[in-house]
Amino acid sequence: MYVDTSIHSTRTDDPSEAIHLARLGRFFKALSEPTRLRIALALTEECRPVSDVVAATGLPQPLVSHHLRILHEAGIAKPDRQGNQVYY
Repeated sequence: MYVDTSIHSTRTDDPSEAIHLARLGRFFKALSEPTRLRIALALTEECRPVSDVVAATGLPQPLVSHHLRILHEAGIAKPDRQGNQVYY
């Protein structure tokens, strides 16, 4: 899994400050849910297929897939399709 933790400092004279703050807000909002945080922590050591995330967390597959989608949309988890498996 690739976790993008590059949080750039924003300056008040930076015209893209609102974009940076919105991105930072999405990052923290996605990780504020305990289930998503649990999934993200399960992915920190290596890329894993969804089935391994299910086994590591003990959560049902549809729930894991739902939360992985949210983590992906927030730019936290990056999917990588390898054959019929998707690795995060």
